[in-house]
Amino acid sequence: MKRQAALRGLVAGATAVAATTVVGEPAWAGSGTVTYECQIFASRFTYTAKIRMSGPPSPGGVGDTARIEADFSDLPGVAPLTVDSWKTTAKLVVSGAQTGTYDLTGPERKGPVKEKKPLPIGELTARVPLTAGGTLGLSPGPLTITGTSFGISVQITCTPKGKTPELLSLKVRGESSPVTLLADPATVAPGAAIEISGSGWGNGAVKLSLCDADGTDCGTDRITDFSTSVAGGRLTGSAKIKDGTATGTYKLKASQGDTVKLVAIKVEAPGTEPDPCADKEPDQCGQQDISVTVTGGPLTLAQEPGEVVLDPVTLNGGARTTTGTLKRVTVSDARGSSVGWSLIGTLGDFKGPAGASIAANNLSWTPQCTARAGATPVVTGTPGPLGETGALLCSTADSTSGPVGGTYDAGASLSLNVPPATASGEYDAVLTLTLS
Repeated sequence: MKRQAALRGLVAGATAVAATTVVGEPAWAGSGTVTYECQIFASRFTYTAKIRMSGPPSPGGVGDTARIEADFSDLPGVAPLTVDSWKTTAKLVVSGAQTGTYDLTGPERKGPVKEKKPLPIGELTARVPLTAGGTLGLSPGPLTITGTSFGISVQITCTPKGKTPELLSLKVRGESSPVTLLADPATVAPGAAIEISGSGWGNGAVKLSLCDADGTDCGTDRITDFSTSVAGGRLTGSAKIKDGTATGTYKLKASQGDTVKLVAIKVEAPGTEPDPCADKEPDQCGQQDISVTVTGGPLTLAQEPGEVVLDPVTLNGGARTTTGTLKRVTVSDARGSSVGWSLIGTLGDFKGPAGASIAANNLSWTPQCTARAGATPVVTGTPGPLGETGALLCSTADSTSGPVGGTYDAGASLSLNVPPATASGEYDAVLTLTLS
């Protein structure tokens, strides 16, 4: 099933009397130099990058998203071939009150740039969901330039030499999201699986172990097939209680650095329920069987009406960015099966006046997905550009331990890069959401 949403952006010419301020436009900035060790084909070279990093004047509080920009100096002229087009991505490393690594992306640039001539990198942007109150430090990480020369894809990879400097500091209002841990079911038989979920976790590996009831003697000798992942602060995972584990009460432990959470579970061997009438006379106890038939329903998609209107942009001779928010989408899975689902977004180019256009992959999104009470866990897609190839908004995984289902809310923050050479006027594109 598909739903389409219209996206509209307004580009004003340079003769406009006043410019429209885009929410979250960078105002705080810092700069520094990072030395990269780079490689193209079998050749290595050094790239001393001058980087100016900027963020919003008020990054907001926990639950908001901050737009970060990093402007890189030109790459040295080392390419042995003419570069016809290229696209740059990098990593943004966040430390302090919140830790994680986020993608810095830039638009596809067109050449040609002759061989051995400097290659412009320019401005890259990232969207950082704010999950912790306090001070955040931002540093640049590895860099990748993927170019095309005479129809051949060429990749340049650059790794920082040593520890990179902190170029920007942001102060986030509010307290860190509380860290939670849930295990489902709370009572499990030896050899059976448990689903793990939680919120408020940072990016990175989360380790699982099983402890005694008092939280001691923790280890992995009583669990198997355990795995976890974190996306947007949401923890999902699973584990199996090893066959032969003694019945009793335990605590499942999840740890990530200094963060540790425990949740109580009960291991109970399957058996016959005790007969409540066993010690009663026939006329003192009676039993009635109760049955119910549950019929599965459909997998449906609904969305908030109306079109998405991005903030107006005024051209100033350089690349500009405008933002907006996807209309809320609701997925209802009432099938009563163990088969998961995926919600994919595809986008066509923005069409403007007199045949003008803005490429679809100039629009990036940061997906936001939540499961309503009682629903099985949902996985949020990775922030990045949209286009005809499609990008994941939300999904649920197939289950081997029971049905999946429930109601889910989905959305995304949008960011459109407007190239400096763009005709003024109104642009429209169609975003198609496909649920399967």
